Amino acid sequence: VEFATPLSHDRERIDAYHNGEQLRYSTMQDLLGDQPVPGLVPCDLEAQLHLACDDGEPRSFTEAEKHVAWRAAMQSEMDAVQENHTWELADLPHGHRAVTLKWVFKLKRDEAGAIVKHKARLVARGFVQQEGIDYD
Repeated sequence: VEFATPLSHDRERIDAYHNGEQLRYSTMQDLLGDQPVPGLVPCDLEAQLHLACDDGEPRSFTEAEKHVAWRAAMQSEMDAVQENHTWELADLPHGHRAVTLKWVFKLKRDEAGAIVKHKARLVARGFVQQEGIDYD
């Protein structure tokens, strides 16, 4: 799996793994080549091209669990999962892989930009499934 380079100060993503394999990253030089990009300032190129921004939303469970509001949002999501019988634990059949889960965090804001809700969702990472192995 190959991705564009994360920001150089983003240690969590630099040392990331997916399915036990370390992620490989392309350098900005690999992505852009030697040609200058109109409208971009070379000294700030990394920050200008990076799509992620610090919007107050945690990027991982580890980051979220440090904050009371995000822990409460995660607990609310887990309560809803149990109350709605969304899924149940079961023994995994031999030769099958479990579908992993991921927390997704979003701040809900009003018209003025003030935070009105911390929203946490637990989602299945279904992209790891393979037809004929994990389903059908």
